[in-house]
Amino acid sequence: MQANETHSSLKLSAGRLLSGIAIVFCVPLGALFVSIATGAVGVFLGITGYVLGARRLGVLAVVLCTAAMFVGLLVGQGVLPGAYDRAVDGWFRAMPTERFTDE
Repeated sequence: MQANETHSSLKLSAGRLLSGIAIVFCVPLGALFVSIATGAVGVFLGITGYVLGARRLGVLAVVLCTAAMFVGLLVGQGVLPGAYDRAVDGWFRAMPTERFTDE
């Protein structure tokens, strides 16, 4: 009976760890970098944490990562102003093409 309790305890700990990594990986990185890949990895880790037994933390990770993906998409498309716009704007202005010059 004790081996079964240890196994379920390890699964729960692994689920909490994966869900925590998903939240840390997705929300701060999703705010800094406009990438669907970070959000998708966060959602996958959150679902894995949910399956392993961390129900609340897994659901929280999935919801936050999905929201971070949508905010990242809005910032990337220029709908919401953000640091991404300033970084890309400076890069485009430095390109030696006729379309992006200020002449």
